[in-house]
Amino acid sequence: MHGQHLLSNEEFNVLECKNCKVTFTDVDANSDFYNHYYPENYYDKFQGNKLIEGLLGLLEKLSFKRKLGLILRHKPEGNRVLEIGCAQGKFLNDLPSTFKKFGVEINANGRRYIQEHYPEITVYQDGIESENFSGCSAKYDIILMWHVLEHIKDPSAFLQQLSSLLNKNGVFIFEVPNRNSLGFRLTREKWFHLDTPRHLFHYNQISIKQLLNHQGLKIIGYSGNAVDYWHDFATSIRKCFSTKIPIINKVLYFILFPIGFTIRSLVSLISAQTAEINTYVVKHSS
Repeated sequence: MHGQHLLSNEEFNVLECKNCKVTFTDVDANSDFYNHYYPENYYDKFQGNKLIEGLLGLLEKLSFKRKLGLILRHKPEGNRVLEIGCAQGKFLNDLPSTFKKFGVEINANGRRYIQEHYPEITVYQDGIESENFSGCSAKYDIILMWHVLEHIKDPSAFLQQLSSLLNKNGVFIFEVPNRNSLGFRLTREKWFHLDTPRHLFHYNQISIKQLLNHQGLKIIGYSGNAVDYWHDFATSIRKCFSTKIPIINKVLYFILFPIGFTIRSLVSLISAQTAEINTYVVKHSS
């Protein structure tokens, strides 16, 4: 199977291991790869139609409310929270002030924004798997990670280090696209969340469970996300019927969007196993 980069339409092989059933993108994720596909302006904000911006703002609020509910529902006694891949720090900043907030962000512009606007957040520039990670001397009660694991080139080593940073009674909450989703089953290589080559691994519930178990972690809850990436299902379907005439593609998208949004939202609420995005709540096995 092939996947396409969302912007350049470059094609990359997507392979599956016959033994563990893990699906991955066949690419050499070296420093040149990260410099090319993760430029400094990676987190630049969308600017466009005011109506679209308003819709995005509403969905962002709904997403935050949902995630905060999960955090408070599973919160242990401590208040130290670490968000890996914290971008420009908005999610951490919006958390209640009772939390002591830490973030990991390798993007220089993202870190600079946090340092200038949210001085109460301690932000680290190196990934937790790096020997230069300066936050390794402490433990964290809550570790958060939204759409990061699929970008990690060595997830086993990464989760091993994460497990060592998580307090004994701590909770790890993260989200990843779901390769068993309805969108993937219908559109395959046109699926929005393949996003090759930036998505190095493509997970489902089985591969996530295996990966976590090997690091002494267990899933205590998972659900579908009906809010984030609201356009993903409609975009996947549109790509299947894409033409060389831009106006037809735009009309097709406007027709498909409300239908696609409704379908993916209902599926996410009814069946986490076929949702486009899965949220996992994880603790130490013992």
